Amino acid sequence: MRVPYTWLKDFIDLDISAYQLAEMLTQAGIEVEEIKTLETNFTDVVVAEVVSLVKHPEADNLYVVRVNDGKEVRTVVAGINNFAKGDKVPLAKPGATLPNNVTIKRTKLRGIESNGMLCSAEELGLPLNPGVNGVLVLDRGTPLGVPLAAALRLDDPILVLDLTPNRADCLGLIGVAAEVAALTGQKVQMPDNTLNFTENELPQPQVEVRAQELCARFTALVIKDVQIALSPLWLQVRLLQAGIRPISNIVDITNYVMWEWGQPLHAYDYHTLSEQTIMVRKAYPNEVLVTLDNQERTLSEEMLVIADAEKAIGLAGVMGGLATEVSSETKAVLLESAHFNAASIRRTGRAFGLYSEAQQRFEKGVDVNGCAEALRRAARLIELLEAGKVDGELLDEYVSPVYPRQIRLRPERARKLIGLEISQREMANIFKRQGFGVTEGTQLHVTVPTSRSDLQEEVDLIEEVARIYGYDKIPTTFLSGQLTQGRLTERQRTLSKIRQLLVSCGLAEAVCYSFISPQQFELLRIPQGHFLRHALSLANPLSVEQSVMRTMLTGGLLAALVYNQNRNQHNIRLFELGTVFLPAAEPLAALPEERTTLGIAMMGSLPTEHWQQKAVEIDFFTVKGIVETLLTRLGIKGFSFQNTELPWCQPGQTAEVWVGDVSLGWVGRIHPEVLDNYDLQQSVFAAELNVENLLAKTQLVTSYTPLPRYPAVLRDMAVVVPDTISAADVMKLIREVGGPLVEDVTLFDQYRGPQIPQGSRSLAFAVTYRDPSRTLSDETVTEMHQQIEAALATHLGAGLRG
Repeated sequence: MRVPYTWLKDFIDLDISAYQLAEMLTQAGIEVEEIKTLETNFTDVVVAEVVSLVKHPEADNLYVVRVNDGKEVRTVVAGINNFAKGDKVPLAKPGATLPNNVTIKRTKLRGIESNGMLCSAEELGLPLNPGVNGVLVLDRGTPLGVPLAAALRLDDPILVLDLTPNRADCLGLIGVAAEVAALTGQKVQMPDNTLNFTENELPQPQVEVRAQELCARFTALVIKDVQIALSPLWLQVRLLQAGIRPISNIVDITNYVMWEWGQPLHAYDYHTLSEQTIMVRKAYPNEVLVTLDNQERTLSEEMLVIADAEKAIGLAGVMGGLATEVSSETKAVLLESAHFNAASIRRTGRAFGLYSEAQQRFEKGVDVNGCAEALRRAARLIELLEAGKVDGELLDEYVSPVYPRQIRLRPERARKLIGLEISQREMANIFKRQGFGVTEGTQLHVTVPTSRSDLQEEVDLIEEVARIYGYDKIPTTFLSGQLTQGRLTERQRTLSKIRQLLVSCGLAEAVCYSFISPQQFELLRIPQGHFLRHALSLANPLSVEQSVMRTMLTGGLLAALVYNQNRNQHNIRLFELGTVFLPAAEPLAALPEERTTLGIAMMGSLPTEHWQQKAVEIDFFTVKGIVETLLTRLGIKGFSFQNTELPWCQPGQTAEVWVGDVSLGWVGRIHPEVLDNYDLQQSVFAAELNVENLLAKTQLVTSYTPLPRYPAVLRDMAVVVPDTISAADVMKLIREVGGPLVEDVTLFDQYRGPQIPQGSRSLAFAVTYRDPSRTLSDETVTEMHQQIEAALATHLGAGLRG
């Protein structure tokens, strides 16, 4: 936002420099990015008055002009006479420099000495619109003899504001003036926008807002007896300072008012409107509009347009239509000032790659209650410049009224948050200086105008107090409070330890997609109706391959193995610590369960082949051993593996992991059909554990026991048991019968052969006996050993193997 300093002073009295004001605004949070002026590439050009004008006696196309530069009368030979006696014109004195390195010298033209040059806007490098190719004729009131840059205020400082998106109120000079008033204590001086409305001569336009959700307000006013002409130079210069190219008086006034009030306006040629009707509606499918840049644009149904009774005549808030453009033939105009939906304007502008100052203001949010006042200001300027007359009343379709907000402010709360002892009266004055309504009591009740959409809650008002009172007045203090040591939570430490343990076991961590293909359930042989098939579907998936949320990790890990296999990597050991998503029984009534899960998938050999060591193929017991190591290092005791069957695992090589009556997950060999579905050429062993259940059983605090003082006694035991009896059942019974004297039981051999009955096998165990309080005698150990053998025979039908 460019703020010409002199233009700003039309609305507030200031006795500080532009640089002081810039510092003040920046300290208050309205950053001034830079201070600049209009670029002038000429020197020693002053304002002169034409004293006389006669034709050159020796040339038909030259004129002898006598001009007064305020100090002396000079004779200048000119090549054009688009000015008259008494006009003020720019005079480049001898020695003056103009753009393109032109230096003015005294010279004789057909016998008459020319002491300077009368300049056009183009020769001065000024983008003004003089209307003719000739000498720039200045306003009659321009002071004589002063440098041209000062006379036209080309050297006026321009403050360039870098506004945050929430300060749309400062996209107009009046909003900036209100901000300055709050900082300086001066009052904002509003212009007189009084209009004398008369009975209309032209047919009254019909205004209809059909898309009320996209247009909260639409105001219109007809101007008759329009005289299209050039704007006065002071207005053109102000527009140039704002960065806007002057066009004609009517169009320039709409831009001028937009810069003053922050409210975009648009002018339509009244007589081009079919049936003098204005409709605010959505575009019809494939409707075509030729915009002011002479581009034919095909519209979509969600775009908001301004239309007459027959066709669209403008893209609302973005660009007008060529058919209703104000031209030199225009005799009446309809002025529009409206409030459009910000998101709609943004979408339309981006769809066509268009961007304008008006569009920027609609996108950031203009004040809906400023529409009518901005329209009155434009009409008032048109009358003052004698460019037209108001015809009839102002039309106002206010379909969605917005009212000022009242917010309670607790002064004690403000002092606590700001850290300053600011009186309640000072707080009230800060708001009053900005034009807010304030009701005082034990608390402040502040009525915030609709122009300040950034103030919504009490904390916003507190920030406003701190901002205007001065951030620089807040004293520097040391931080205070109770310091706490930063540390990982129990959950975070456990997850970190799981990762460390698995990496130390030779596995690498993988991260797979949470979005999967429904086809994955078929690849894993998961039957219809299985709970793992009840997956959450995405409302807007990127593709069918990523259209549902995963319910297990195994599918993604198998895909990762395939990816590596296809790149000649055959010894792969992966784990993933991720989330699976299990829908609730009533998905629409409850959120899904997001369960942290550990997945493991391995193929090939472990370790890789080495000259000192042969590679060992990964098997079921490799994965089982990794799971056992993990559980043991996490302090989980009493876990067991029980035979089970899963659709994606090979029968006989699958076990479920239990701790008491809580299932932790499964370990197994992937089914050959699943390997074929994934085109995997090696055996794959996998595991999947419920980390939530695992966390509940974890004991990270390590417990220590003293080294034994008394020796252990080792005895072996070989028993023949039916195949239906697991080694774990035998070991459990040995521990139960032996009690505290049995320190350890280890299975060291399994045998099937001719000496073993069909359907049975021989299991050999090493049993360690120890009493922490005494040395065990051989008789005591033998007696206990025999009790264990008897219990095995009675309860499990086990027989001793000779």
